[in-house]
Amino acid sequence: MIIRRDALDGLQAAGIRGLLGCKTELRFRQKTPPDILELQIELRGLLHRDCLPPDLEPPCPTCGRQGFRRPDDPILDGASLPTDRDLFRVGNFSTMIIGTDRFKDAVEQGGWTGISFRELPVRS
Repeated sequence: MIIRRDALDGLQAAGIRGLLGCKTELRFRQKTPPDILELQIELRGLLHRDCLPPDLEPPCPTCGRQGFRRPDDPILDGASLPTDRDLFRVGNFSTMIIGTDRFKDAVEQGGWTGISFRELPVRS
């Protein structure tokens, strides 16, 4: 996820925890290129076993990937959720990005566009 430095600063000022912006290798032709960073969004938390296929193969021993489609109705495993960050990727479905209510509120108060939110159930 690419973010402007001022937007990252705004999220951090709003108390969003665990955000780390990393320099990109992008090149711009403009004399004054935009100050953008790539967010490092760590793997934390898991999808709950109740929303995974019953015949799920074990993860790949080399990369850890599990071969299944995104569940239509994802459920988060409450015991696996981080308490020290407000934005993270799901460990067993790494393309799914999860934000806390605090993150959602900060984004809405900041007037950002192009981000949609969906509340997900949590089960232990």
